Amino acid sequence: MADYKKLYYKMFNAVTNAEKLVSQAACMMRTVQQECEETYMDADDTPLCLTDKSEE
Repeated sequence: MADYKKLYYKMFNAVTNAEKLVSQAACMMRTVQQECEETYMDADDTPLCLTDKSEE
């Protein structure tokens, strides 16, 4: 007979570990997003000049 208690704990621990990893990944993504937004806001506001290459 299968040891269901052992199987349950193994599955529970795997799900808990995965949940922590997803939470850490989300935190890292928010941090990087905030850093990128700050870099963008602090950047030189020189306007870009777009040209249409088809006119050349």
